[in-house]
Amino acid sequence: MKLNIRLLVCGLAVICLLAWLVCERNHYNIVAHTELLAIREKLKALSPQEKRDLAFFIDDVIFFDQYPYTLVGYKPMSICNVIVEDSEDLLAALRETFKKPRQQMLMRGYLAWKKYQSLFPSKTHVMIDYSLMGRGRRELAIICPQLCRLKIQEHLSDFQEILGKPCTSEEVFQILTHPEHADFYRIVDHTRLVGILLGFGRNNAFLYEQHRGGPSRSAAWHSRRSRQDSMQMFSNEWPRPGTLLGPDFACDPTTDETLQLKTHYNKARKIVRWSYFCRNNLEVTLALLER
Repeated sequence: MKLNIRLLVCGLAVICLLAWLVCERNHYNIVAHTELLAIREKLKALSPQEKRDLAFFIDDVIFFDQYPYTLVGYKPMSICNVIVEDSEDLLAALRETFKKPRQQMLMRGYLAWKKYQSLFPSKTHVMIDYSLMGRGRRELAIICPQLCRLKIQEHLSDFQEILGKPCTSEEVFQILTHPEHADFYRIVDHTRLVGILLGFGRNNAFLYEQHRGGPSRSAAWHSRRSRQDSMQMFSNEWPRPGTLLGPDFACDPTTDETLQLKTHYNKARKIVRWSYFCRNNLEVTLALLER
């Protein structure tokens, strides 16, 4: 009798858990199953090796550069770096890294991404690809135009200061989305401006610029401030697993700015987590790109 009661209780607990999972997923998931089926059909154009390499590249992007937060409309921009060739102007350590199997697979995944990019056109996002910190290194950025324009407008004085001229928020956005523009690197190489565009918050971006000891992302600064300051990592503010599918950046955890960002990204994190839950990361990412 007692055994039957225990089995009944366990069964009810499992049913309640499954009901909760379905409810949460239906509430936060924004990727329909039909969208995944359409992506799956397109992926048939890739060879098995290309598909594996592209999946590896997407996985690396998802867990280390927070692209999904931009794809679901909560983060203005996301970026990642990849070494694409064994260039002489790379540091010796990076040239050795490039030879490792993981980096070679990441490079092949990047090339597959470039090769089939037209097969998965983005309707709402802008993708730019440019060289940074050495000819052999590329940086891939995905931009949410609406959020980027809002952040640029909100902090227009910072962009005007660094560009050294009066300009409108739309003019700044045009510079940002056109790597061939003469002023493009004055934006993407500036720690504070990129921090603002990445959704870190202006105070946090300025804090990190001070910590690095200089404004340039590509320059190797050595006069960094002591770690015994107010700077912490944003993901450390979250319960475990904080870094998994969470925007990771330097912050002052005591400011209203960071507290507001925590609320903002907590909601985004639920959307990202449930949209990817028990699904193929590659298919979901490509589906989000095509929305």
